[in-house]
Amino acid sequence: MVFIDGLGIGPRDPDRNPLARFNPQVLSVFEEAIGPVRGNGIVLQTDAQMGIGSMPQSATNQTTLFTGTNAAAILGGHLSGFPNKALKEMLGKHSLMQRLQARGIDTAFANAYHPRFFTHRPRWISVTTVMCETAGVRLRTLEDLHDERALYMDYTNQLLRERGCAVPLHSPRKAAKILSKLARNYSFCLYEYFLTDLVGHRGTLEEATRMLDNLDEFLSVLVEQTLPQRSLLVTSDHGNIEVMSHKGHTGNKVPTIIWGDMQALVAGKSSISLAQISSLVENFLSEDWM
Repeated sequence: MVFIDGLGIGPRDPDRNPLARFNPQVLSVFEEAIGPVRGNGIVLQTDAQMGIGSMPQSATNQTTLFTGTNAAAILGGHLSGFPNKALKEMLGKHSLMQRLQARGIDTAFANAYHPRFFTHRPRWISVTTVMCETAGVRLRTLEDLHDERALYMDYTNQLLRERGCAVPLHSPRKAAKILSKLARNYSFCLYEYFLTDLVGHRGTLEEATRMLDNLDEFLSVLVEQTLPQRSLLVTSDHGNIEVMSHKGHTGNKVPTIIWGDMQALVAGKSSISLAQISSLVENFLSEDWM
């Protein structure tokens, strides 16, 4: 599973949507038309608002994505950024990682953390970090990255190199091969990419185009390396980078793209709620659908 922060389904407008400025092979998702998607992926338009009037935000929507519970409805509104105490408790009890572990399904979080995370722990931590720590899933280090058992949140490692870390520079193709090889060792492997949301907030249309072009190559190779033996799911928590004419989130639906045998669970469907995705993954891995 690849979670991409801040990627919605936007207009095919090259003046606003960076995806419309090149020919995406995987992220070919536009309001006017969806697909075809490389490797015969199925695209489900995914409701990220779920009946909440305010703009979708990361803390509540990521908690919803990974617990199957409408977190914003429980809180009475959306929460941006990082999870508060209530969301952490929800993740500790109901997260996808927690549920898979309880079923004896082996799981992994592919992201490597900067050494400073372990020596100077930040006050606020992400939804995925809370989920992994409460479920007992190991957080990976730069040693794992050097041994090709992890990827940084910038899979190229460019940001790490700029911060003085002696790590190799990866092409999108190389990074995808590392992730695919790692995933073969686990029944469920999650990788998170959140620079899309960051660039959506702070970057330019040109920066967003370069980023998404590289990300599309990364995902294209990952599809090649995953099929036909394994299933792959790519999704997001809310829109942002697909409309670069403003710097905030959007209320757009987000794409959930599925390859492989998992497609059988969504046969005939064209849409899904963000709150349904974790159950989809759990049911597939526990073979309840067979």
